[in-house]
Amino acid sequence: MAELLRPSQAASTLGRRRTVTRSLAASTPSRHKAVLTSGGVKAAEGSDAPETSRPLHFKLENSYRMKPQDEERFQAWKVEEVMGEVLKERLEGVTYDPDTCQDLAKDLASHVQRRVKDFRWQRYRVVCHVTIGQQCQQGLRVCSRCVWDHHVDSHASVTFHNKSLFAVAQCYGVYFE
Repeated sequence: MAELLRPSQAASTLGRRRTVTRSLAASTPSRHKAVLTSGGVKAAEGSDAPETSRPLHFKLENSYRMKPQDEERFQAWKVEEVMGEVLKERLEGVTYDPDTCQDLAKDLASHVQRRVKDFRWQRYRVVCHVTIGQQCQQGLRVCSRCVWDHHVDSHASVTFHNKSLFAVAQCYGVYFE
């Protein structure tokens, strides 16, 4: 069955968000009767049409919430505690090796992101970045620039070092309107 995807007309006038909806008339031939269920489209009894498991898509209206409530704000101090715990428990006795530290940095970033998402701050997108390098008496500065609203968006940064390596973990909480 050919599937026709078209943008929702109400969303295209806003210019910001576009929602793709399925046209069931185009995907289900007229000789077959279909029943809509929460799991997808199901063929009616007595019909020879196959059952499909395509989910239904619902368009939700905009909430027009531009700022979070005070208790819903991204709290950098909580994130810094979590990142400090993760870096300390995972890097305490590790020695620097370029091949293993590459994978370790990715693993640490995903682990920090999972732990931060456990706070369940509504409508915040969480971005985590971990840098690991060798400790050999060199100087290094890690910085970043972001375009955001400083009233609702925030970040946290933690450093860790032992005799062999250093690690810088950064986590950004960006409010999604």
